[in-house]
Amino acid sequence: MGIAKVILGIILIIIGLWLWAPYPYGRWWWPYFINVILGVLPIFLIFIGAILVWIESEEIKMERPRRPSRRPPRRRRR
Repeated sequence: MGIAKVILGIILIIIGLWLWAPYPYGRWWWPYFINVILGVLPIFLIFIGAILVWIESEEIKMERPRRPSRRPPRRRRR
């Protein structure tokens, strides 16, 4: 399930970057609302995607079994 969330996060980042890129959108009767949505939505999707990738990558790291270290712990010098 962790890999699926990482892929979803990457897809959200790509969609956000795509929406942020200039593209000739049509003129509707509510262009100011569209401008606000097009200005905020890409940034929102990028942040949500980045947070998903970050959280899931941390969970994947935690699920990996740790290899026991072969060196004994060092003692502190006084």
